[in-house]
Amino acid sequence: MYLVVEHGKERESFGFAPAKHGATSGPGAVNNEDFLEYIDPFYARRMEISKAQYEKIIEFGRGADQHGFNLQYGGLSNSCIDFTWGALNHAGLHRQAKAEADKTFEGAIRPLNNKNEIKSIQAPYPDSKLNIETDHPMPKRTFQQWLISENEPMLEQIQGKVAELDAANGRSFDPTSERISASLLVLAKENGLSRVDHVMLSDRTANAPAAENIFVVQGERGDPAHLRAAMSTAVAAQTPVEASLERSEQLANDHQLSQQQLVAQNEQSQTQEREAAVLRMG
Repeated sequence: MYLVVEHGKERESFGFAPAKHGATSGPGAVNNEDFLEYIDPFYARRMEISKAQYEKIIEFGRGADQHGFNLQYGGLSNSCIDFTWGALNHAGLHRQAKAEADKTFEGAIRPLNNKNEIKSIQAPYPDSKLNIETDHPMPKRTFQQWLISENEPMLEQIQGKVAELDAANGRSFDPTSERISASLLVLAKENGLSRVDHVMLSDRTANAPAAENIFVVQGERGDPAHLRAAMSTAVAAQTPVEASLERSEQLANDHQLSQQQLVAQNEQSQTQEREAAVLRMG
């Protein structure tokens, strides 16, 4: 997700990405070549804007950190999405929520989930012939691009619970939180959880310090029927996000394959039963 501003023959592109290619967190950098790299994006909106808005976007793009934007990249917490909305909000181009401008919106976590929000921005010059919306087929995506564009509700649930746990312990959601969230997603899937209602740290015992293990829980903690799974907090915090998400994708593929095999077996059984019935009738 990125912006391009044009005036005559002048064109500037502003995006935000990790300074180290392929990283999911760490130092970030403003990218000025996204419009060259991303040809025929899934969705694009062009609007005529005022001179003041044009200058505001350039001002933010060239010095985002001077306008409150954190240049530390976090794929799930501070990404190109946050940067783009930061620039739009700085220029007074806000998404509309309940007929009002949402001046602090930072974007949905997945790029594709921002389409309707971008569409909701009121055009400064609604009758301009320059106002165009363009849709293209979904382009080929790398694995990392697939991860950030697909919807993973359980990951979002876990991130929310980890953020609550961080806040309760005087921390902010950071790259360690991202690694923990991705690790817990794998843990939940491996143990058959379909949602995560709670994320908890273990209590101190006679044999182990507090927070040695971290739990995911489906259901109310006081309900004897609740489901839970645990893993080492240190392992969860140290496992790279990429490794966890690759494992998550593998588990999803395995589940899909098993479902397909089950459907095929059921269809085969039904066919055999029909054939047997025909033979009995004959």
